[in-house]
Amino acid sequence: MYPFFLLSKGRYVIMFIKVEMDYFKGSNLKGANEILTYSLLCDRMKASKNNKDFFDKKFGDSYIIFKREELAEYLDVTVKTVTKILKSLVKKGYLIVKHQFNAASKLFLPKFENEKSTSMPVKEEITSSFGKNLPSNKSTLTDKYITDNTRDTCSEINSKKIVAITQKEKQAAKQKKLNELEINALSNSLETKAGFSKRTVNMLKALSFNDPKKLYQLSGMVFKAKNVVKKQARNVINSQLALSFEINNRYENMAVDIQRIVMTANRSKRSNVEGYIFSSLVNYFQEAVNDYCIHDVQSVIG
Repeated sequence: MYPFFLLSKGRYVIMFIKVEMDYFKGSNLKGANEILTYSLLCDRMKASKNNKDFFDKKFGDSYIIFKREELAEYLDVTVKTVTKILKSLVKKGYLIVKHQFNAASKLFLPKFENEKSTSMPVKEEITSSFGKNLPSNKSTLTDKYITDNTRDTCSEINSKKIVAITQKEKQAAKQKKLNELEINALSNSLETKAGFSKRTVNMLKALSFNDPKKLYQLSGMVFKAKNVVKKQARNVINSQLALSFEINNRYENMAVDIQRIVMTANRSKRSNVEGYIFSSLVNYFQEAVNDYCIHDVQSVIG
């Protein structure tokens, strides 16, 4: 815990925030101000995570509002110094700043992990050495943590296991959401820009098990095979029309044809499955050109 002393309504307020020891040795955070700044941001993020009003739907994550002037007061430094610290955190990947028109910037913490503390959260008044009660802080730093040194060791271990499982579940859910956004963007691009039918795109997604990396790889092989045939048939009349998804009716069943190629490759005991899929796709586009241009002897390729 690190104490902060603030002057509020003529009286000094003491607040404690959690500072991870890993920040000093296991991270690239440099200097006390940088570590304390990030700790303050994380402390405020704990409150944002429990407040749906601080969730950005477009960004898909919680955010905080922390003005530079406020940070400067906590750290007892100038606003200019705070600006340098925030720029450093952005450069190191700890912070993303989303500026808003006529409003305070939204701050996102990509590396933040909302760990549940094994200590007891309390709201307390702290008595100074002069016997005067100091009021509790009413900002987002209202939660004070005191460690119960007499707690049972087994309970502590179980709590850590629960925290670890919770973190894994949250990371998995976040990754699933990112995958969904990525695969939806790629699917939309395949339809609107590449000219694939919705049926074909859905088949590619299914064959890729909704994995954006696999979808990118499979659709990339389709494009590469098409480009190979395009070069082979560059001197063939109407070959460009034959390779057009919108013009050549053969591609109406492309979803079924690609499914057959991929499933045949996976069922076979070939050492190079991707090589088989690619060569089969090349043959597929060659046949498409030949069938479309069959009335022109010069059009046939092979």
